[in-house]
Amino acid sequence: MERIFDGEVYDLILKNGELVLSYCKSSYESTVYVGYKMIGEDGKELLDVAKSVYLFSKFGNNFNASSELSSNYILAKTAELSNGFICIISDTGNAYLIDQNGMPVWTGNMDYRNEAPSDICAYKNSIWACYSDSGVLIRFNIKTMREELRIGGKNTPFNKPNNIFIEDNTATISNVGSNKLISVNLETYVVTEKEEFSESVYSYAAFKDKKYVLLESGLYIL
Repeated sequence: MERIFDGEVYDLILKNGELVLSYCKSSYESTVYVGYKMIGEDGKELLDVAKSVYLFSKFGNNFNASSELSSNYILAKTAELSNGFICIISDTGNAYLIDQNGMPVWTGNMDYRNEAPSDICAYKNSIWACYSDSGVLIRFNIKTMREELRIGGKNTPFNKPNNIFIEDNTATISNVGSNKLISVNLETYVVTEKEEFSESVYSYAAFKDKKYVLLESGLYIL
């Protein structure tokens, strides 16, 4: 495992074969200045990019309008659907489905026991959401925006799940509480523990034959 960035990273966004991140560039008293980087061709070098590159990766083509649905775009969670729509969970917990023209076609919430999702990700005709305090993974139907399936609960395999990364038919869940990556086969619903770390794991991403984890101490290549 090799650390490639030791700054405070807020989120990792993978889109169109590019891995983009936001991070704390500097801070003064209560003011935080955010910077943006992209993983280079070698998979290790981090290149500075403009805010617009980050917003496009996170909110899609109409990022100017979509990002304004959340007062803090860094804290917003997004997922791009197969039809080009974007699902957004704002920093206040409000949920939106945005069409390809940047217009909301649905607004509501995706709460579970009064808790907004800690992350969302799209798979086929569903949106999967994880809930940190409740320790559950929930599948929503994108036509009705209603819960279809729930994994976890009383004897949950999840401990403060923070991030979902889906590759092929497998979701990898980053668990802050247990320091573990847990995989869920989205066809069979088999749950498997993958890796455990010595500190909290906040995010996971696979990119150009490399695997990355965001730990409390920085961004690492596995």
